[in-house]
Amino acid sequence: MSSYYINKQTSPEIISELTDKVVYFDNVFIQKENIFAKCKVKKWNNKTTTEIPRIETLKLLAKINVTASEGLADGQLRLISAFLYEDEIVVTTTRQRSYEMKTPVYCRYFDCNRVEIPGTVYKAFFFPLTSVHCLRKAGASYMSLSLAENETAQMPIPFTHRLFEEPEHELGVCGGQIYGTNAKWMQIAEFVEHHKLIGATMFYFSVFEIDGMTRMILDEYERSGFAEVTMINTEYTNAAMMRHMVQIHECFYRARKHSKWLLNIDHDEYLIPFKQPILSYIESLGNNTAELVFSVRRMAKFKESLEKYNNTQEVSNEIQSANYNLTHRPVYTSGKVMVQPNKVNAILLHWSYGMEPGYKVNVVPRNIATLNHYRTISRNYLWSDYITTMMRQKVDFLHVTLQKDYVEQLRQNVAQVVGYVFEKHDVSCDTIPPSLKFITKPYLKKLKICE
Repeated sequence: MSSYYINKQTSPEIISELTDKVVYFDNVFIQKENIFAKCKVKKWNNKTTTEIPRIETLKLLAKINVTASEGLADGQLRLISAFLYEDEIVVTTTRQRSYEMKTPVYCRYFDCNRVEIPGTVYKAFFFPLTSVHCLRKAGASYMSLSLAENETAQMPIPFTHRLFEEPEHELGVCGGQIYGTNAKWMQIAEFVEHHKLIGATMFYFSVFEIDGMTRMILDEYERSGFAEVTMINTEYTNAAMMRHMVQIHECFYRARKHSKWLLNIDHDEYLIPFKQPILSYIESLGNNTAELVFSVRRMAKFKESLEKYNNTQEVSNEIQSANYNLTHRPVYTSGKVMVQPNKVNAILLHWSYGMEPGYKVNVVPRNIATLNHYRTISRNYLWSDYITTMMRQKVDFLHVTLQKDYVEQLRQNVAQVVGYVFEKHDVSCDTIPPSLKFITKPYLKKLKICE
């Protein structure tokens, strides 16, 4: 132990009077890389591949720039997720670079101690836009990227395993990008509970910015196994909606091998099947459909969703799918899709690219299902003047309502989960053991408990 003498007071006077003026300090031993425990190559990562699946299709789609107009042209290389599949690894990033920009990217492989495995660097390219396809390398437990072969790689991240023989979920749903600090907890809860009613069992959310209450709702769905939530940190301070493609590609690769079908929508859009359960309809189409296209109708939303939680009755009364019914005939302009993530090679906002041979697109008739898009008319939001625009176009408006038993079930389910998360009460004095009361008396007095 070493020491040195000081002549300057570094602690409160009452303490200084009780100590000498010698400061003792301890050495801190720093762990060296070469004495880490030796990595054991487990069965799941004892595999090396030499070719990316569907590489020629990926190159073709990249060269014709199918995603070039869908994202920002700059951005730092920040890693989001590294998805481990049987025959490849896909790393999603916040960098939005199309193939035409000739930006190379290098896959970097690290062992269980986050030490780079020598001789494993693999040159790849961005496709679609934010994502990089990498070979598998035996012994790799962590993954990274770099923009030059010899530069320091980004901090390695662990794999998200997608080594499933069959998808764990029949229907998963993208929840759109979450950004801004305004409360969205009510929207998220209703969105999830609605789609659970029609057959969805997994939800994928990407969060750029979030308020505390919405975070609590997402935490509850993740805790209960209904959601996977990805927190994404970019360097941008504004124009949050311009990061939509980052969210879409993250959701797409997260769902691949995890959900057989993926509904690519935002959290203000609800799929409404009319004549039969949507999964039954899909089954009736046979085995060669890889994409379904749905029509959309905007539902005019005249009031903001709840910002503050007061009670479950208020939540039940504020179900938007029960309160807003001014709309129009469903249209396929800007329609949305449901895809099999393992049968297509990329998705964008409204369609997919690179479908596997032997599969096809089915356009879902309006009388089978449509999407209700609960779009606000508040001037604080982009494209909120759509009602005025539709009036100028002489669109015929109509009122629709959803069946009573569905609405009541939805009210009950939303109120139940929201109440579980937000319904709180104070600790009462009679629930505290006497011994704990005694040792925490000053603290309880400050809280005005047991006065």
